[in-house]
Amino acid sequence: MKIAVAQMRTTAGELERTTERMIEYAKRAASEKAELVVFPAAALMGIWPPDPPSRNGLLLDLAESLVKIADEAPCPCIVPVVSDVDGRPAPEAILVHDGKITPLKLSAMMRSSLAYQVSQRFQEGEEGRGPASDLVVFELDGVRFGLALSFDDLDDFDTYDFDLDVLLYLDSCGFVLDDPSSGMGMAITESRFIDDAEATGAWIVGVGSLGTYGEQVCIGGSFVLTSWGELAAQAASFDEDFLVADVNPDYGGPLDHPLAPEVFDRPLVGWNALVQGLSETIDQMGFTQAAVLVDGTLGSSAVATLATDALGPTNVHALLVTGANDRLDASARKLVENLRLPVRELPMAALSPDLALAADLAKAHLAALAREEGAMPLSNLDKTAMALETMPGMLAPAGLAPLGDVYRSTVLDLVHTRNTISPVISRDSCRAFEVPAIPGVEECGPTPEQRLGFVDYVLASHIEWARALSDIADIEGHPQVVSAILDRLATCQPGRMSCCLVIVMSTCTLDDAPWPLGMAWRDRPRTKAERADKLMGSAVSLGEDVDDAIAKCSSSETEGERQTRAAEEARKVAAEKRDPEQDMRGVVNLLRDLSLTGGLAADQPEGRGGRHGQGGRPGRGGMPGYGSDWRTFSEN
Repeated sequence: MKIAVAQMRTTAGELERTTERMIEYAKRAASEKAELVVFPAAALMGIWPPDPPSRNGLLLDLAESLVKIADEAPCPCIVPVVSDVDGRPAPEAILVHDGKITPLKLSAMMRSSLAYQVSQRFQEGEEGRGPASDLVVFELDGVRFGLALSFDDLDDFDTYDFDLDVLLYLDSCGFVLDDPSSGMGMAITESRFIDDAEATGAWIVGVGSLGTYGEQVCIGGSFVLTSWGELAAQAASFDEDFLVADVNPDYGGPLDHPLAPEVFDRPLVGWNALVQGLSETIDQMGFTQAAVLVDGTLGSSAVATLATDALGPTNVHALLVTGANDRLDASARKLVENLRLPVRELPMAALSPDLALAADLAKAHLAALAREEGAMPLSNLDKTAMALETMPGMLAPAGLAPLGDVYRSTVLDLVHTRNTISPVISRDSCRAFEVPAIPGVEECGPTPEQRLGFVDYVLASHIEWARALSDIADIEGHPQVVSAILDRLATCQPGRMSCCLVIVMSTCTLDDAPWPLGMAWRDRPRTKAERADKLMGSAVSLGEDVDDAIAKCSSSETEGERQTRAAEEARKVAAEKRDPEQDMRGVVNLLRDLSLTGGLAADQPEGRGGRHGQGGRPGRGGMPGYGSDWRTFSEN
């Protein structure tokens, strides 16, 4: 079967124009003998649904678009849409075929529900092999397809036993720096998809969205992967493309001419994603120009260079703040000269002898310059600064922080990569970064880069990977420093509430993992003995009737085994008194188990509720590392 992928750059909600383009792509696919054309998940509606009062109107217009595609498309189409359930995005995919419009996910759920009503029970031993209710499986021209709309769907297809020929993965999560799978075809050897092909025995057709939707940057990179792991076809990244691949599930390989997978250059892809995100975000906010504050530091140099790459030098206005350091002044002047930016100089001595006040006044001058030029002011804050340096009462930063979801150590990597293209940022500027002033951080590495890497590793472990303080300290030591970092993270929560818009570059942003205001409790380092799981003591009861029922249902041991266990328990009771601390640990373990399994919050997904499809959770083997080039991988 020939399958076409129309990798389109679209504007969310621009239904009429996008629909016309979809029909043109379908006609092109039919002319190339394709039997199915698949469109990106974000093409029609983006990745976030509108507010509930607007939903009905949007659905009516969307229905018109789907009917038009059904009437005019000459070949079957997969058209993704997005709605919401309880405020969370709920992706769906529509199969348009022979004039019919079939919502695939809804159909799968209804089919599963009807089957359950007929059977009224699962056959013994089949629970692990039967389909999950929301997994989509359909047949087209004798080919069995599975449809995954998230990484969690892919995990389920890996786990459950399906007879699939082709597995379609429609990415709507966008690119993030800490998960190579988000790079789609660009990172095929470092991503999860080869494992998915092996686990399912199916060809994988990955369809990447293209464009900036909300705060998320989608970079394309669609691909076709054989069931034995060879790359059969790959679309361009950061650009529109039309891919037609001959998918033959009966063929066992190898391919005559497989594609050589690219070497995934994470900093380079990250820089290009930020360039695309900044350019399109500023356009979506109604601006064509930006204003930047340049003082020779790492952050200011990175933001100025990023803005120039995104908008062009004539559309970036630089406020050159001088007087703090002669070497940085020289670096700042050299940077704006290299970038050919229009400059307005502002000596700090003319502002205030108080450096902190002078810095605040410089931000005010930046806002004035932006207003004068009709430009968007850009903040130099990175994720490390937002996490640990935005104290309550500070002057609110500028309107958009391009690096606000990028850790400072990663900014350093991005700048080094950008300098390999053209060395516009000086060595002095690359060294001009601060390690957050955390007590004891000097013990965490001999160089500033290593100390910064440790701080960012702790933040990433806690924010992206939802690791507890003691677990982080077990891995890397320095428990008091880890405790101080996480305490500062919580203390800075009020200051972050006034922070500006960011471009999402991680599986979990600071907004996705807030600390409750007014929460006085702070975690502390705990020994392994304190955290060890113990059997529940008799202090916890679910009620006598429930306790008795559980005891009867769970008792499958023989009479001899029961007597032996009873004797052993009696010896233990005689040997030691009851330990109240152990009972308390039992209560804590019960509460932890309930919260993890949803007992205290029904229908909550496992792990941190991040924006990415993985939900901020590490996948198989996901283990962040740290250092000057620390990385966190969700899958491999």
